[in-house]
Amino acid sequence: MRDRKQRSAIDAVLNLVHDAQMTKSWENTLICLLLDVKEVFDHVALKQLVKILIKLKISINLINLVKCFLQNRIIDLAFDNERQKSKKISTEISQNSFILLILFLIYIQYLFSKICAKFENLQSFSYIDDVTLYVEGRNIDKNVKILKNAAKIAFTWAENNAVQFNDLKSELIHFKSHKMTLNQMIILLNNTIIKSKTCVQWLEVWLNRKLNFKVHVQTKIMTVTRTLHSLFRLMNSEWKLNVKSEKQLYLTCVTSISNYDVEIWWNNQKSYLVKFRKLQNAALRKILSVFQTSLIDAMQIEVEISLMKMWLNQKCKNYAIWIVELSKKHFIRKRTFISYSS
Repeated sequence: MRDRKQRSAIDAVLNLVHDAQMTKSWENTLICLLLDVKEVFDHVALKQLVKILIKLKISINLINLVKCFLQNRIIDLAFDNERQKSKKISTEISQNSFILLILFLIYIQYLFSKICAKFENLQSFSYIDDVTLYVEGRNIDKNVKILKNAAKIAFTWAENNAVQFNDLKSELIHFKSHKMTLNQMIILLNNTIIKSKTCVQWLEVWLNRKLNFKVHVQTKIMTVTRTLHSLFRLMNSEWKLNVKSEKQLYLTCVTSISNYDVEIWWNNQKSYLVKFRKLQNAALRKILSVFQTSLIDAMQIEVEISLMKMWLNQKCKNYAIWIVELSKKHFIRKRTFISYSS
């Protein structure tokens, strides 16, 4: 789901990965603090939202409409032709509504503007309620100090604006080119200690210090394997599915997992390709009900499924084409070569 126009979770992670890789190529260190806004959709202060709307010079009529929309919503539940009485919704902002997501983005838009104005080297990026603050440079102690001060300002601002961070989901990681062990930590205002980790998960992508995506690919392989085994049990049922239906299940349930976020980690790694290829070959044998020694090329032609490497490369090519169509002000477009165009 995209929280802003032409911005997705993949774009957000790719933004961080690009900056971290560039920092490593310059033999610097990028220190990243990951924050998560706690129960954000259920704890949005209407009064504060109205203040922000007024600050943005939104018309009074629209502000009154927002107040009415958040305060006077009701829900009707109907099951088996039986309908319950209408009840008032207590949740101020629902995650399932695009309109309310827009209101939430308006609500937190000033969250880190004060931080970025005070610290020139600090960069921030957010996707819905997942926020990252990072700073790069050779002086690691100085970078950690900047993040500590930034975190202090962020938590103070959040406390004054009815926003809370989930301390349990706050994480710290160093992306570095050298092998020296970094044990720096950040202490929050509530005395919560955030220690540096070797691997963190942000927006469903596992990132380690070396940025080789080994943990992420292993996790993805395990997920794909579990999904395949579930499909195999369905294929072994008494009501045997035809080849077309089994192929459709494979494309819908398995490839949607294996091909997601490929643009971030795929770089023609042979070791990763072999693992995905084995899973695809197992699926082809099950769909066609053939022997273990059957030729892979013949099975792919029969089922009309492309090679795994072609799947992965095509995803990256599609993303590259999409980048060309972006505005030059887009943060992904800014991180490409000046000569990069159609």
